[in-house]
Amino acid sequence: MSDMRPDDLSPRRPDADLEHRLQDALEARANEVAPSHRLDTILKEAHAHGSPSNLTRWATALVAAALVVALAIAIPQIFGTDDPTSLDPGATTSSTAPTETETSSPTEEPSETPTEEPSSDATTLPSDEEEGPEESGDLAALPVYLLAHIGDDMRMARLYREWVNVDGVFRDSPLEEQVRAALTTALAGTAPNTDGYLQTWDGVELVDATVSDSRITITLSGPGSSDIDEDEARVSVQQLVWTAQAVVRQGRVPVTFTIADGSTAFFGQIPVNQTFNRPASTDEYFNDLAPIWINSPTRGERINGANVIVTGDATVFEANVQWELINAANGNVIDSGFTTASVGAPGRGTYEIPLGNLAPGSYIIRAFEMSAKDGTTVSAERSIPFTVVAG
Repeated sequence: MSDMRPDDLSPRRPDADLEHRLQDALEARANEVAPSHRLDTILKEAHAHGSPSNLTRWATALVAAALVVALAIAIPQIFGTDDPTSLDPGATTSSTAPTETETSSPTEEPSETPTEEPSSDATTLPSDEEEGPEESGDLAALPVYLLAHIGDDMRMARLYREWVNVDGVFRDSPLEEQVRAALTTALAGTAPNTDGYLQTWDGVELVDATVSDSRITITLSGPGSSDIDEDEARVSVQQLVWTAQAVVRQGRVPVTFTIADGSTAFFGQIPVNQTFNRPASTDEYFNDLAPIWINSPTRGERINGANVIVTGDATVFEANVQWELINAANGNVIDSGFTTASVGAPGRGTYEIPLGNLAPGSYIIRAFEMSAKDGTTVSAERSIPFTVVAG
């Protein structure tokens, strides 16, 4: 006898014949049974006879029936089954991949999301999908992610976004030209009218950047210095991922890198030969992004003073965001208070600060979080200068 079924390429189990004989016997016996509604008759007869021997016979019959059912259920599990899902009552046959909200807890390695179709769903910060400030005429306002230490203890570096104008790059410039300009600015680690950003890519230049429907490819001149720590190296790579994706504005488009000098690891630590992406869930954004952003007004923006509302994103303890409105001319605090983000940490929520009507002048809005541990140190903050103009 062959060890293979003619319709199956999997090896037969030694006990497969016994399994089939038992199943055939059970099926034959079941076919001999003519079901009918006899419960009332059985109970009546049992009650009429009333003898222990009759009751014992009925109990024995019921136990035998139960054993038949139990045996029918147990046999496939004892001898195996061709359908692996039948071993799990909750199993379903599906080829659908896990949803993005099923991702694991924060990791210390760059995101290695498999190649996937670009998405513009809720996993993208809404502010990344919007156009930048419009006061710079025809120049494109490019979203550039820059790295800075956060909090008083300066224990970690995370990303802030700045809107940057680059000479010669306009709103109607080709997309790849805008991506290259933004990445070049990110690699430089600076933005106009700012300081304090880290230049982790010092000496590294952008060679090229290309964009397709399903991938962004970035070519760098070198891998970066190995003098920075592992987490700072990871966030530095993510800096370029977030910048490129924000310019493309198509959500989580996978990003791949090549190094022109043949290096195989960023900063001597992170393998280049993998696919990078921003985190799949906003609950994991804190791995990359600074805890508090101010999205509006933008840096140096000139606005009308009527009913001014500050907006931003935050990952803060119990969703509590404190704020101060400062006179930029003398540094005095004009007003202060607190507001609540839409969700608390580790989620990333949105918040608003209604400032009401402001007189013309120069201001600084500061949003911050005090340490939940001691309440005396600042764990995160963001300050943005803006100007209120008459009319």
